[in-house]
Amino acid sequence: MKAREPVNRGEPKNRHEPATQRIARLRRGLDPAGPLARHRVGAGRGAAVLMPIFELDDDLHVVYIRRSDHVESHRGQVAFPGGRVDSTDETLLHTALREAQEEVGIDPASVEVLGAIEGAVARTSEIHVTPFVGVIPAGAGLRADPKEVAAIFFVPMGALEDSSYRGTYRFRRDSGQVSEHPAIFYNDQVIWGLTLRFTEEILRRMNDAPRASFASSVRNTTRR
Repeated sequence: MKAREPVNRGEPKNRHEPATQRIARLRRGLDPAGPLARHRVGAGRGAAVLMPIFELDDDLHVVYIRRSDHVESHRGQVAFPGGRVDSTDETLLHTALREAQEEVGIDPASVEVLGAIEGAVARTSEIHVTPFVGVIPAGAGLRADPKEVAAIFFVPMGALEDSSYRGTYRFRRDSGQVSEHPAIFYNDQVIWGLTLRFTEEILRRMNDAPRASFASSVRNTTRR
């Protein structure tokens, strides 16, 4: 595919702060994890995801997964590690940590939970998803559960904030209907939908800025 021309919209606020200061800024901007963790507890009533962040080369990186083609919903789409509430989960935070361990091998004890953001309902599954943000060690050996995860990849915060990675994603349903959505394109991965919404929210809270604008380029992709 042809690369898109970069669009210069100015550097994000605090871009050159050390990573440790950006983590501290993000922590201050997030909601406390405790109150949100207690919402919608009960099997089948909700879901939770972990937004893992680690520091490398003085930049923060966000961990994403691409879901396998064997899962029940959102097949082949980019997401954060997570899943539905299980009857054994005491809180939604427990759900997020348990699922992250099962899907990508993150040890719950190694996660420094920074906070959470108010969740939202996924349109296709109509399940309420609550995201929690946590710092993990940079050297954490992540491993994908092939039944649920097709790939694990990391995106630097600098790329997430860079407008040259932005565009419009055309989502083609099995019925042939096509809808357009704002997206981040990074190394052939497409971050869109609820995952993009959560990503934009942590960027906004860390930088204390309004939602980012998106470039107008379009890529055609057929749903698998």
